[in-house]
Amino acid sequence: MSFSLTRHKSVAVVALAMTLLVTLSACGSKPAASQQKLVRTANLSANFVIPTLDISKSRGFDQAGNMFDSLFYLNREHKVVPALATKSTVSKDGKTYTFTIRKGATFSNGDPITAQSFVYSWQRSLKPSTKSLHPYIFKGIKNAMAVNAGKLPVSKLGVKATDSHTFVVTLDHPIAYFNKLMTYQAFSPQDKKIVDKYGKDYGTTPDKVVFSGPYNMTKWKPQGTTWTFVKNNKYWDKDKVKMHKINMFYEVDPQTSLNLYQAKKLDFTILTSDQFKNFKHSHQLYTGPYSYMNYLIYNQGIKNTELNKAFNNVNIRKAISLTIDRKQIVNDLLNGSGLEPTGVVTRYLGYNAKNQDFAKLQAGGDSVRYDTTLAKSYWKKGLSQLHMKSLTFSLMTSTGDTSSKLAELIKANAEKQLPGLTIKLQNVPDQIAYQRSTEGQFEAYLGGRGADIADPIEFLEPMLSTNPQNYGAWKNKTYDKLINDSTTDNLSATDRWQKLLKAEKLLSDDQALTPLYQNYNYYLKRSNLHGITHNTTGAQWNYKYMYMTK
Repeated sequence: MSFSLTRHKSVAVVALAMTLLVTLSACGSKPAASQQKLVRTANLSANFVIPTLDISKSRGFDQAGNMFDSLFYLNREHKVVPALATKSTVSKDGKTYTFTIRKGATFSNGDPITAQSFVYSWQRSLKPSTKSLHPYIFKGIKNAMAVNAGKLPVSKLGVKATDSHTFVVTLDHPIAYFNKLMTYQAFSPQDKKIVDKYGKDYGTTPDKVVFSGPYNMTKWKPQGTTWTFVKNNKYWDKDKVKMHKINMFYEVDPQTSLNLYQAKKLDFTILTSDQFKNFKHSHQLYTGPYSYMNYLIYNQGIKNTELNKAFNNVNIRKAISLTIDRKQIVNDLLNGSGLEPTGVVTRYLGYNAKNQDFAKLQAGGDSVRYDTTLAKSYWKKGLSQLHMKSLTFSLMTSTGDTSSKLAELIKANAEKQLPGLTIKLQNVPDQIAYQRSTEGQFEAYLGGRGADIADPIEFLEPMLSTNPQNYGAWKNKTYDKLINDSTTDNLSATDRWQKLLKAEKLLSDDQALTPLYQNYNYYLKRSNLHGITHNTTGAQWNYKYMYMTK
């Protein structure tokens, strides 16, 4: 789960499986890869650069599934299946999981992957000095938060290796989505020998890390715009991997990427909303939903006294939100390539026992409405409460075309409807915007969040007052209790769902952050490129099953 601004089409029917996985492949039957002549090298575009190969310190896991396996795996049939764990059992009370680690599995350097590799990796990620950006994802594992807070030593974490191939995890309480969680690369094993060998340089170059997934990384440096995946011949499931080399390219200017595709120098490219409109009827166009919501976030912990008071005033936040026309964003700015939000949580993510989408049940209320008359009323009330006649603040956004245009649209509409409001646009490179947001060095910020797993908690838990990804520093004790109860109490599925819905309503009613639109991604790919797996949560792209025919 990460914050950054990225680049949808309404969907009439989306199966529940779509919330887990979409495999991009051509329609109709075709011979199996083993019966066709294969091309072993492909050139693909990437969504993001990769800041680090250290999974304990990673900002996000967009491409991580290509380099790191976890206990389980989402396969091309949209199912959670064994990966580095061949089987697992769970105790009757749902609080103890025992995993059998695959015999013969090794890291890319030949070192064995053992139960101890998982114990070490999880402990390292939660060790306070590691400064992981994802400690919250371990919440529910016994003592995880106390370990991360430095209140207990890592040895007290609820994980142990009873032998080299038996990994036991003890939970504070049952976790309904635990098996899904175990597909995520944040839970992958790490080789202590290699971490110790390279110390602070671990994960800074491909030769200073080892891999457990289908591919090794080469020709990469932190924030680099090109890199190469090469087949990992030590991978436990290497026979399924058909590609020998995948050259990856990240282009700051998406038009450059499209030009390279059209010149047949790329076999796959990701489209922006501006580009999408020109390829609506192309047979090379493929779609994939992604559980990523874009938001407007206010820094409620800012040191500037005047802005602190303004951003902590719910009427000011509601007023600005009510000037934002999400239909205009989706239809005009994104050319139909986005979804209007119904609240804080994305559509097609979590479903209850009746197969009802959480996003259809959530109470987005004023947080997603467009009502300029009501906006003026809230604005007048807010300024009166603050004893102010005007308000000026900076809105930070990344320099991407969509992001910049969105900021301009928000500024124009809000300033037009709210007398005395001035929004100064601050466009900076994505990496700088991300860094400043994590450090609280912003006034207001256009960012976004993607889900790690298919559960509404992914968009709700980061808003806890203690969560490091609560960049806007919003705090509410009632909200904290609702979320903590939903993850610590032994609730029925229905009771848990109701607590999550109440929490979302509180977020929306208090305008803790302002939903703008949900991503729906579009891609162009060659007709002879098959088997790219697009996850709608967590690690977005996986090329394990990819193959290319002549």
